[in-house]
Amino acid sequence: MNRIRAAVTAIDCNGNLHKVSLAAGKEMITVITLELADDYTVGALVDIHFKPAHVALAKNITGEVSIANRLEATVSELQKGKLLTDILLDSEIGKFYALTTTEAVERMHIAPGDSVTALMKASDLYLSRVKRL
Repeated sequence: MNRIRAAVTAIDCNGNLHKVSLAAGKEMITVITLELADDYTVGALVDIHFKPAHVALAKNITGEVSIANRLEATVSELQKGKLLTDILLDSEIGKFYALTTTEAVERMHIAPGDSVTALMKASDLYLSRVKRL
C-alpha cells in the first residue's frame, strides 16, 4: 500500500459524502469519501493511502481527463512479471508504486528514466490521521 503525507486544505460535504482537498508539497490531491470523522479538519495532517493497482499511467498525456489527481513522476524501477509489472515512481511528493499489466508496459514502451503521469481516482484514495507524539 502506498502512503503520502499531506495536509487538509478544505472539506466540502453533502450529507455523508465528503470531498477532501489536500496539499502534499506543491501538489494538490482530492479524496472523495462517504464517512469522515469529526477530527478531520482544515490543517489536519493525514496520510493518503492507495493501492498500486489503483494507479493508472499515461505518457505524453494531452487533453482533458476526468481524473483530478495527476502526479508527474519518473520511472525509477520496473519489476516485470509474465502478467503484471510493478513500477516504482519518483515524484515531487515522494516515491510510490504502480501495478499494471506487462502488456501495457510493453505497448507504452515504459522504461526506467521515463516521465509519466500517474492518475488516481479520488474515490480510490483513503485517509488516516497522523498521530501526534
